[in-house]
Amino acid sequence: MAFQGFTMPPPYGGLDLVSPIDNMEPTFALELVNVFPGANAPTVRLGYEQFANIGAATPIVTLTSLQLKDATTQLIAATSSNIYKITTGGVSTSIKGATTVTNGEFQTVTYGNNLYMCNGVDNAKVYTGTGNVIDVTFTGVTTANLINVTAYKERLYFVEENTAKVWYGGLQVTGTAGTPALTSFDFQYVFTKGGYLVGIGSFSTNTSMTSQDYFWACSSEGEIVFYNGTYAGDPTSWALVARYYIGRPLGYRAFVRINNDVWVISEQGIVPISGLFMSDPEAAVQIVSYKVNPLISQYAAVLSFDHQWSGFFWPQGRRVYISIPTTGNSCRFLVYSIDTKGWTQFQLYNDEHAFSSCLFNQKPYYASSTGIVWKGETGQADAVTATESQSIAYSGRSAFSFYGSRSNYKAFKDIRPILKVKRGVTLNIGLDTDFRRAATVTAVSTPAGVFTPWGSPWGSPWSAEVEYVFDRYATKGQGHCAAVRFGGSLKNSTMQILGFEVRYDMGGQV
Repeated sequence: MAFQGFTMPPPYGGLDLVSPIDNMEPTFALELVNVFPGANAPTVRLGYEQFANIGAATPIVTLTSLQLKDATTQLIAATSSNIYKITTGGVSTSIKGATTVTNGEFQTVTYGNNLYMCNGVDNAKVYTGTGNVIDVTFTGVTTANLINVTAYKERLYFVEENTAKVWYGGLQVTGTAGTPALTSFDFQYVFTKGGYLVGIGSFSTNTSMTSQDYFWACSSEGEIVFYNGTYAGDPTSWALVARYYIGRPLGYRAFVRINNDVWVISEQGIVPISGLFMSDPEAAVQIVSYKVNPLISQYAAVLSFDHQWSGFFWPQGRRVYISIPTTGNSCRFLVYSIDTKGWTQFQLYNDEHAFSSCLFNQKPYYASSTGIVWKGETGQADAVTATESQSIAYSGRSAFSFYGSRSNYKAFKDIRPILKVKRGVTLNIGLDTDFRRAATVTAVSTPAGVFTPWGSPWGSPWSAEVEYVFDRYATKGQGHCAAVRFGGSLKNSTMQILGFEVRYDMGGQV
């Protein structure tokens, strides 16, 4: 039959780990690393650079930010023995003061422009943005037993470790002076599956007529109960309004605030609390993370309950980061595109560089297991320091396509990647045929540029440094279907992936 051509779209749908391999939509990918499936076209992520060094080569277990009244922001980092503030200029200072720190796994909340921190080991702490951290002055409970914290309707609520109790404070009471008492409310008489209390928070649901702010509490067994009312001790308004059952949450930080919603990272996948009110729990777990739930379950089997299961929302980047622990001191990210609803994996140059993470000054920040804080989505190289930097490794594997004919055998001839990138970069590209993974993928180089970048001395026609590249490269492989494999290491350039044109000879039916 005649020579044929077929254009595969770029993987802007993101990862798909659940569809049948022979019947997957062409916009999805079997593998995708460091390629973000955002609006317009999939793009290789930006790099990251050193922002601060706390001066102690020890893991930074907690990384969070505090927005102050004077419009300044501080980055707060905690190790197993100290707490630091880091200014926007990257200067770190110990703020532990006279308090004792023996565990850096803090859960935090901002209340009254103060940062509250508790870990179930050391006395619960508060930082006002100036001076040093101090122990809270609340009474009525041993504050070293408090392991999680939130705020609801102008009151602080704490979780007591290995119990089903919350302890709540008075209206607008901060616990920074005096000896205000906390009062308990015990969910052990509410939870029907037993276990202990893991997460608490607020959630606002909207209907066509009204909106309601609920207090929610999630047990270690995945039972979530919802209350409305002014506070837990108000007999006239405090009432149970809903109960749902999901997979077990994967840690005290496995509750990620996304605008007015909360995503629960569970052993089954990610469950948006809003989805519980719209459908049953089994349907809710399919709303956000359906395509990548097998990957979450896979890693959950390795580290089933850990502080490294966490995440944050980056509005400016239109994405959500979910931290996935790979070992006891290293993480990767599952990253979700708000625009395309697609997922990808982000892997830093070293997994230990993402031991903890947060949003700070409108950028992702990562903290390492060696005391270094990195500024993410910055520049075009990884692990940038004053003396060295690394290339950004990326890779992908498209869905398998039968190129319009399931029955006909094909002899593949060449492939044309359609890219927007600096000319002269090297990439690996090839085909996997009939669901088999090829042993090697050919390394090719795009032709050298023939233009002079804007602002350079004149020597050839001026142009932007990044151009559209659509050169053909020979490939080999025979079979009924094929998937495009691509990858490489990128440095000092951005890359958009716009598609792949594949040409082949069509054979008879086999």
